[in-house]
Amino acid sequence: MKTPLALRQRLLLALPLALASAAQAEDLLLRLRHDPLNPAAGLQLSHVEKGSFGSQAQPGEPRDGDLVLIARDARGQELLRRTIANPSRQWAEVFNPATGQIQQARALQRDGSVELRLPWSTQVHSVDIVEHSSQLAARGALAGATPLKRLARTELDQLAARSALDSSQRSLLSLATPTGSTVLWNSGASGQRMDIVLIGDGYASADQSKWVSDAQKISTGILADPLFASYKNSINIRRVDIVSPQSGVSEGGVTRNTALGTVIGCYGIDRLVCADESKVFTAVGAVTAADARDVIIVVANSTTYGGAGGNIGTMTMHPQSIEIALHEIGHTAFKLADEYDYGTCDASSEPSEANATRASTRSAAKWSAFINSSTPVPTQAGSYANGTVGLFVGAKYCTSGLYRPTENSRMRALGQPWHAVNEARAAQVFNSYTGGSGNGDGSVTVKGSLSGTGATATYPSGGNGYHQSTAGGAFTLKLSGPAGTDFDLYLYKWNGSAWAVAAKSEGSSSTESISYNGTAGYYYAQVKSYAGSGAFTLSYTFPK
Repeated sequence: MKTPLALRQRLLLALPLALASAAQAEDLLLRLRHDPLNPAAGLQLSHVEKGSFGSQAQPGEPRDGDLVLIARDARGQELLRRTIANPSRQWAEVFNPATGQIQQARALQRDGSVELRLPWSTQVHSVDIVEHSSQLAARGALAGATPLKRLARTELDQLAARSALDSSQRSLLSLATPTGSTVLWNSGASGQRMDIVLIGDGYASADQSKWVSDAQKISTGILADPLFASYKNSINIRRVDIVSPQSGVSEGGVTRNTALGTVIGCYGIDRLVCADESKVFTAVGAVTAADARDVIIVVANSTTYGGAGGNIGTMTMHPQSIEIALHEIGHTAFKLADEYDYGTCDASSEPSEANATRASTRSAAKWSAFINSSTPVPTQAGSYANGTVGLFVGAKYCTSGLYRPTENSRMRALGQPWHAVNEARAAQVFNSYTGGSGNGDGSVTVKGSLSGTGATATYPSGGNGYHQSTAGGAFTLKLSGPAGTDFDLYLYKWNGSAWAVAAKSEGSSSTESISYNGTAGYYYAQVKSYAGSGAFTLSYTFPK
């Protein structure tokens, strides 16, 4: 008799806290800031907010330098962890407007801000902030690392109580107060959608009608992208209006007084566009709920070609700037790696991103399920139609040692398609918001691989790592794996104190299916290798 894995440690830690928070209808939003002019202060907690917020998509694996927030109980035991990008770091990219190829790229230490949402219950005693290190994580020592900052519950409660009255916030709002906001595309409740917010800077009072037109052009451009068009029912797009004292933004040696302090050519890099992220978060936060601003893009009132990514994206109204915005959304929202080979290379460890790997063999590649059996690996550039999935040498700033899935995608050069592997990662992120409802029929199809006997994979893989069904209904799951292997399929449900198998399919092959009529509750699917390794395809439908 085959015994399924009893519990997922990550969810065993997270779910009691998440369920307690859900019962109390309370979550916590933290806004962190790094000020390079005051390094002694380290990370600063600039805003704390309590409320009932939707889940926040999480990267598949944290990257070196990311911040990991670990919630602990009074005994110091870990309850939950969340990962966010480090606000002190930015990878600055400059693309050639004529070719779409990368022209300049380098790392910056900067003044930046970031927001994170996490469940909040009476069990939480403190929150540690540690910097992720793949070496520490490999030794299981990350949780014991000295934190960059430790936030006590009493401190967080006090900050949440006074955030609305904080004098520095009031003075900041007086400089950057939105006049209103308008939904440009609405597909559902913010807590179950990826919410993209557009906010203009350098639009004076006389420019507001232009801003309305510009924002609509950008919204239309995003929805015109084939990937976003196919997931249009998974996103919302909102315009936030704010009046700047002067028209235009600072550029070309001319300083202009604007609501959000946008500069073109910041850090001495032509075409790099930066905004004051503290002002941006404060302005957008004044007119949106905490779970209604997953992706924020500042639009500079200029036709100079430029933009940037990071915790907050920036762009201009140059005709090609929408391409920069889409590329940067690939980083910010989908956690995809750059696929170009310009920059500082580090191939010492396996990249966490879905579209870069050290593996040089078909079976070991993350995206092996997408590689046709007739496509050789490694794959020679220039020998196959663009979009053919293989192992192309050169990725994530390395000319060798790392591989990308296709010869040329949007993550390598502007104006290119996303292609299959990046689209699959985007689908995981979209589905982490909607539970798959964004696909039209409520179904989700994912491709994955198992590395050997006993290996497991769980779905949904984004967001909280589980699906909440509020009404119950029909659960259907279909698994197809490689010949000569034995993969099993399980549906788990939270029973109030532990995860328990609600349904299973344990045949002698890797073709399995489950049809289960379940009640309301929390669920996840698991694929497990009883024998063998290889790529698989899982299709599942979970009721809302």
